[in-house]
Amino acid sequence: MPRSSQNEFTARIRRLVESVRGDIRSGALLPGDYLPSELELGRVYGLSKESVRKALDTLVKEGLIVKIRRVGTRVADPNEALRNSSREEADSPPEREVLASPGRRPERFLSPARGEPVVIRLAHQSTLLEEARLTEAVEAFERSHPNIKVALMPTPFPLAYAEHGLADVVTLSAWDAWKLRERQDARMPLAPAPDTDTAHPLLDRPFLARDGRRIAAPLVYSPVVLGYNKRHFAEAGLEEPNGGWTWYTLLKASRSLSRRGGIGFAAHIQSINRWTVFLLQSGFRFAAGKARNPSDDPALWESLRLARDLIYGQSAAVPVWTEHDGDVERWFREGRVSMMMTTYFAMNRLLGSDLDYGAAPLPSLRNADTLLLVTGLGIRAGVERLDAAEALVRHLCGVETQTMIRRQTLSLPAHPLALAEKRELAGNRPAEATPDLATDWQRFKLYADLEASLDTLEAVREELKAYWSRLEDEAEAGERLEALLAGR
Repeated sequence: MPRSSQNEFTARIRRLVESVRGDIRSGALLPGDYLPSELELGRVYGLSKESVRKALDTLVKEGLIVKIRRVGTRVADPNEALRNSSREEADSPPEREVLASPGRRPERFLSPARGEPVVIRLAHQSTLLEEARLTEAVEAFERSHPNIKVALMPTPFPLAYAEHGLADVVTLSAWDAWKLRERQDARMPLAPAPDTDTAHPLLDRPFLARDGRRIAAPLVYSPVVLGYNKRHFAEAGLEEPNGGWTWYTLLKASRSLSRRGGIGFAAHIQSINRWTVFLLQSGFRFAAGKARNPSDDPALWESLRLARDLIYGQSAAVPVWTEHDGDVERWFREGRVSMMMTTYFAMNRLLGSDLDYGAAPLPSLRNADTLLLVTGLGIRAGVERLDAAEALVRHLCGVETQTMIRRQTLSLPAHPLALAEKRELAGNRPAEATPDLATDWQRFKLYADLEASLDTLEAVREELKAYWSRLEDEAEAGERLEALLAGR
């Protein structure tokens, strides 16, 4: 029986290889077309992802397909090497290919010279369909620009689409923009962004290249805030969170709330958007050239100790372990968690709920700073129709679209007039959700304010997992951090 089962899997792998090979040779799949995702191929052919990869590797060796990291698998073009050598692949194709997303067969559009609409490919994080009402915004753009069509391409890696010439406009997070800024050896894949109105210069700062050019126009933003269940606080007879809270006020309230049988406070502490907040609030910076080793700074250990206290100091029988921020947000939505570190982006999932909840500034440590998350829109360098791409960016960042975002979502729009809008706000919104425009900007900080490279932050986070898991004490963790930071 085991031998028969193995033979069956081998036959399935062979069927997958022969099917794709046959589609390519018959013209059913054309050069540049993307195959379905590995997950979808596995579902269709009854194979694991490892077996699908084995089948695809056979086709790669035959030169029939090409794997593009973080994007997908496409049919190889026999003339691709020649076009790459003359750098004409992206500049003068006979026709345009637009993907709805990797894994789907692309629609084909003739070039504008042949009387067909201009097509702009917009690669974006899938969450923006909800967080920025991207589908509705694009439909409005197409109505006002009937000669331009927009192909939405949801992906976890929009920037990679620009780098591979697969998208014309991309959404860019502050984290990816920082990553791009730190790269020394690669050419800038994004063109200067068109001028747009923004509520504050801080929203532009994540998208400034080394030469001062703005490579993305801010679209939406959110600080990291505290979400809380109003009913839980009322039942426990506790005062709701406010701007005067410290983290130790929160811990005290969390212990009282935990007696209800749920979890008083939860956060995915190891998230780069969570534990870094404690560093910002302690005043710690990784600045190169400091007289003392950063790992000897009391401010560092004050922030790291607080993060560990929030894991173990709530009188819960078992600490809460999470895989990502979404775990905490789901438990909060289900009423299992009373307080959480979150963003207005994430709270969009509560707009259609009946949960009685509020939002407040994060508690303070030495200061009340919080991390600012911004998403912008960038245009691929060398895009064929720069005018159409710029028109799309201006529309999405314009007051009409931005006002729609303000009214239909909890995401904060970058446009100053839209941000101040208070009419016709739809959905179940948290109490105190309107930002204080007079004082908030002073508290908002960016990753760059930590004065460390992106690689350093990620490496430090990996080292701290043992400390947060109580596998190391501060002396042991300090030795490891000292060795790590000394090499950077």
